[in-house]
Amino acid sequence: MTTPSTVHSPYPRVYLVRHGTTEWSQNGRHTGLTDVPLLPSGVEQAKLLSSRIFENRYQDMVHIDNISLVLVSPLQRAQQTYEQLRLGGLAKERRHEEETHHGHPTSCFLRTQARTTSLLTEWDYGDYEGMTTKEILKTRPDWSLFGDNVPNGETVEQVAARADAIIELIHNYQRGQDSQGRETRVLKMPFTGQELNTQKDLQENIARKEEEEEKGELSKSSRTVVRIPENAGLRDVLVVAHGHFLRVFAARWLRMDGIQGKNLVLDTASVSVLGYEHTLEERVIKVWNQGNHLWKDNTRIG
Repeated sequence: MTTPSTVHSPYPRVYLVRHGTTEWSQNGRHTGLTDVPLLPSGVEQAKLLSSRIFENRYQDMVHIDNISLVLVSPLQRAQQTYEQLRLGGLAKERRHEEETHHGHPTSCFLRTQARTTSLLTEWDYGDYEGMTTKEILKTRPDWSLFGDNVPNGETVEQVAARADAIIELIHNYQRGQDSQGRETRVLKMPFTGQELNTQKDLQENIARKEEEEEKGELSKSSRTVVRIPENAGLRDVLVVAHGHFLRVFAARWLRMDGIQGKNLVLDTASVSVLGYEHTLEERVIKVWNQGNHLWKDNTRIG
């Protein structure tokens, strides 16, 4: 499935994956910046997502061969989920080589640019970190995260601003342009203050990246920029992050207020597909909260 079906439009896609189940997500506890790992069931969810979606060429939801950029939250529950996708794809590559003796690359993860950015971390729940909604409602009966925010945490507007920075990167990447509408082959990653200290550092990294590309090289340390594939059909993007953040992200993708994310429930280890209709300026949701891959022996894992 190298080329997207024209039935589903020829435009690139953005795949949103929420991390697998953790102890806190299973118990309904607000898990913001607390770095909890996946449960064994969460790891199994990620493996099912890998084998049944990202390694399965007989489905038309994820165009595997067209993924060229992966953006991942630094929190370990997202990193562990992505690692299962990556390892599954590489294992498939090894099986393919053994069966065909051709050695032609089939795993998209052999050629993707993977970037970790704290802009993708979950909503900072402040004083409500680790609490369940039921516990919060005891003292604030009418409370809603999207409508009322959290004390000493992020507002929905702050989460939306982080989402906007990633959306701008993805939109420019898929258009092959910078923010001024000029054609380009290289884009700078948006960074928080903790990730990039000075503008000088950024300019030096861009210059180094351009020099490496001229030589046909790319060092592992060059993480502040991304290269845009010349083939516009190979610009699908995978984002691995968190439930509430991705709900705000989807609302902002549709150019709605971030608060509208309250209407978009997102389950663990689900996959959603964002994209375009008619033009690269008309952004849409194609698939939302797909979790059929999580059923095994008539039981939903996680």
